[in-house]
This record gives sequence, C-alpha cells and structure tokens, in this order.
Amino acid sequence: MKPSETPRSETPTGLSPSADPEPQKKRKVIAGRGLVMFIAGVAVAAFCLYAFVALYGIYAGT
Repeated sequence: MKPSETPRSETPTGLSPSADPEPQKKRKVIAGRGLVMFIAGVAVAAFCLYAFVALYGIYAGT
C-alpha cells in the first residue's frame, strides 16, 4: 500500500481516535461531511442573494 493510501478503518486526519464501533465512526464521518456541504450550500445561496440584490440595485438605478 502506498503512503498516500489509508485503510478505511483508520481514523480520518484531524480526528482523535475514539472507542466508537466502526459503523458509528463511518456514520459520524458522513454526518460531518454532510454538515460541511450544508453550510457551504447556505453560503452559496447567501452570496447569490447578495449578488442579485446588488445587481438589481445597479440596474434599477436607485
């Protein structure tokens, strides 16, 4: 196995090892990734709203 490859049962980088069983670890990792994606989605939506309001203000001539 190459050094860059990590086995699936290993703790992801940045997380301290825990005594949780393997299925619970996987569920927590997936939930963490989902939370990050949700926050990123909210940030993109907020930026789109900001851009829409800014462009509307420019083109409406206010």
